[in-house]
Amino acid sequence: MPRAERTPPERFAQPDHGFAWLRMIGALVVVYGHSYPLVSGNDMFPPEWPVQPDHGLLMGFFAMSGFQITGSWVNDPHPARFAAKRVLRLWPPMLTVSLFVVLVLGPLVTVLPSADYFAARETWGYVVGNTGMLTLRHQLPGVFVNNPWEGQVNGSLWTLPMELIAYAGLWLLLLVGAARHRNRWLTVLVLMVLVVVDRRMAHAPGPDSAGSLLSVPVEPLLSFLVAFAIGVVLRLYPVPRSPLAAAAGLLALVTMPMSEATAFWMTIAVSYAVIVFGYHWPARARVPGVWVNGSYGVYVWAFPIQQTLVLLGIGNQWVLLALAAPIAYVVGTVSWKFVEEPTMRLRHYIAPRRVPSAAPADTDAPPVGPANVPGDGPPTEPIGTLPTVPVEAPEERTTPVLPRVPSSRGSRAGRRIPEPPARPPE
Repeated sequence: MPRAERTPPERFAQPDHGFAWLRMIGALVVVYGHSYPLVSGNDMFPPEWPVQPDHGLLMGFFAMSGFQITGSWVNDPHPARFAAKRVLRLWPPMLTVSLFVVLVLGPLVTVLPSADYFAARETWGYVVGNTGMLTLRHQLPGVFVNNPWEGQVNGSLWTLPMELIAYAGLWLLLLVGAARHRNRWLTVLVLMVLVVVDRRMAHAPGPDSAGSLLSVPVEPLLSFLVAFAIGVVLRLYPVPRSPLAAAAGLLALVTMPMSEATAFWMTIAVSYAVIVFGYHWPARARVPGVWVNGSYGVYVWAFPIQQTLVLLGIGNQWVLLALAAPIAYVVGTVSWKFVEEPTMRLRHYIAPRRVPSAAPADTDAPPVGPANVPGDGPPTEPIGTLPTVPVEAPEERTTPVLPRVPSSRGSRAGRRIPEPPARPPE
């Protein structure tokens, strides 16, 4: 081959593949994070610590969510379609696991007679409350009441309302025109306001001083919204993505003393690092997409799987992890193939028509960027699927964040034909 036609081998995978890997790794890490509390009934970290390491994991997932959902927003700044796509992504897996728990798992493990279980208002209130998202329910009559973490059916769902609120905030920004270049400063303003309010809440006396919005605790909500907003700003502005800077930020976090300032630095350092690492995922680590696309399913199914194993007599956290992690991974992958991917295909019916033109009609519309930047170029198909299938763009495959165990004592873009990657000049 002539020297001029040679191209260097790829060093990094597509960013959407890197984010998928990070979400799956995080989903499996949260299985570990829940193992000790579920066998002991105690929190993994003292609640009085200003810095909660598991919150760092949450910050990373909120930041990735803000970054990737903003890519969808930039590609198709249409409020109705944006809302519909968020519904099709967020609700089906959560409703599937809730119905399974109520109709299948609950009758098998409840200490009540089946007739009493199905006659209880709390049984059907669990489905209705989880359908409302902001009115989550975590308990079912007689289910897991003898486990160390008694009565918690699926505590992992507690951050889904926060994800929904973050989507709603981005949707409001879309309504006021923040998708246009000249108005993107609004996202920076919102980030600054969230930081100020979050810092004031952090210094307020009492662990529950801010209370709750329905089933959503306000203080962690504000902290996670800061991370989400950081992801939004990193997507809209050309902030350099330096692995060296990301690693230095995390190293500084590890060496800092336990304080409120360190807790805030954790939000910044982790949010920036996950975006950078998503863009620098090694190309040699690429795998078929189905291997890593099921992180959301792992998230929503792992907790009841772990509680069931504890009910069956597993009392060691490492044995629980060894059993629950592969089961949750398989179930999450099945959820991807038979729940998430099929429901995402429904977006074909709300997709806008693509009108080809030589130049964009709206001078404020975002320019088309490199094809390997999520949300900048033409939407591509999920990893490992055929390009003719009208499903969700990679930047929209958002996994809701992976939470701590809540305490129970006292919380298309339209269908587009993918364009081939740009070829080097000949």
